[in-house]
Amino acid sequence: MINSPLLDVTIGLVFIYLLYSLLATSIKETIATLFGLRAKMLKKGIVVGMLSNTTKDGVLKSIFKGIGKYFKIIYQKIFRKREKKESLGTSFYLHPIIKNYGANRLYPLPSYIPTSNFSTILIDVLKQDFDSKIDDIIKCNYSNLSDTEIAEKKQNLQNTSDALKIKELLDYYSQYYKDNPGKSAYIDKETLQILQLHLSNSIFNIDLFIIKIEQWFNDTMKRVTGWYKRQTQVIIFVIGILVAVIFNVDTIEITSRLSTDKDARDKLVQMATQAADRYKDDPRVKKTVTKEGVAISDTSVAGTANNDSIFKVYLAKVDSVKSLLNGDINKANSILAIGWGDFGKQRDSTKVLKELQKKSVVVCIDQKVYTLKNSKHRHKILNSLYNNNWIKYKVGYVLKETMRGRKFLGFLLTAFAISLGAPFWFDLLNKLVKLRSAGKKEDNEK
Repeated sequence: MINSPLLDVTIGLVFIYLLYSLLATSIKETIATLFGLRAKMLKKGIVVGMLSNTTKDGVLKSIFKGIGKYFKIIYQKIFRKREKKESLGTSFYLHPIIKNYGANRLYPLPSYIPTSNFSTILIDVLKQDFDSKIDDIIKCNYSNLSDTEIAEKKQNLQNTSDALKIKELLDYYSQYYKDNPGKSAYIDKETLQILQLHLSNSIFNIDLFIIKIEQWFNDTMKRVTGWYKRQTQVIIFVIGILVAVIFNVDTIEITSRLSTDKDARDKLVQMATQAADRYKDDPRVKKTVTKEGVAISDTSVAGTANNDSIFKVYLAKVDSVKSLLNGDINKANSILAIGWGDFGKQRDSTKVLKELQKKSVVVCIDQKVYTLKNSKHRHKILNSLYNNNWIKYKVGYVLKETMRGRKFLGFLLTAFAISLGAPFWFDLLNKLVKLRSAGKKEDNEK
């Protein structure tokens, strides 16, 4: 198999997968930057996964909840309705430190929160809630006191340690849930139990409590990273299908062409060998390294402080897409003749013209009227039809071809390959190129 046509076909196919995986990754990163997907996933991890409703719903219920959430967001955008400050999670994200992390009004959410800042904000929010509910806390936890004793107790609680303030607040909510089963409160019931557990295990020492809180945050961020990776895989798979259809990247057809066209195979292998060295420092082909307290680490926009910073990141992603399309992808497509060609114009021309002749359609080109019976201008008429009715003829042709069983399978294989990611294909390409080089050396020695 060393230095064989089969190895060259495999290298060519892996190289194509690498190029389109890089393209899909660049497009995904552009989308992630434009729509702030990391920041939204980080907020979901903190608000939903830690500080709000942590109840696990079934698949169908989760789907309906998700659909309802998007309709709610649209409603809020249209009618400029804002969520009320009604939970620990929403209060956390309304804290000045969080707002300071936001880049601007378009990107108000941070994509990265340091672990130490999480504990600082959370404790501050709990203390603020304690201050606002101190009278209710005294009535609930110390109901038998006289007015004088209540005033004294209030003074003592205001001067007590932060750990004891949080304890009094959590005891208040614990009693609230006992008295009001089935109802919700500012601190979610499961979150309350977690906070009480960490406070108890820290022996009501605020420094130990902070350590427990930060460990909880780091553990949650590991799960959030998994959520983001799954979301990313879905996005890349969808992009993979679109890329395969738009560029006509049919795995079955490409394999067939590489196995029969030696010239194309040799040129693609040469490109692949050069690319293995050229892309070695590209961050898109490197394994993702998870950072502490961040939803996902690859090319994060964390810490951006102004409009220009995020806009520059976005432009960089757009440029990387353009560079790939105008560079290696364009060369590889030319070698393999990948694409939709004339969108079936030559193949379907007779059929198209006959159908339009039956309807007595005339075509106006450059203010001149042409009848479809005039075969002298057939090429000009077809060009006009395909350019002016591109949805019907060009898009219609692509969709019709895509629905063919063999073609659809080829696109599906391409999409699955792209979803494996650029790091996977780059690593495999390096191994195959080294194997081929080793084969050449052995042949020379003989």
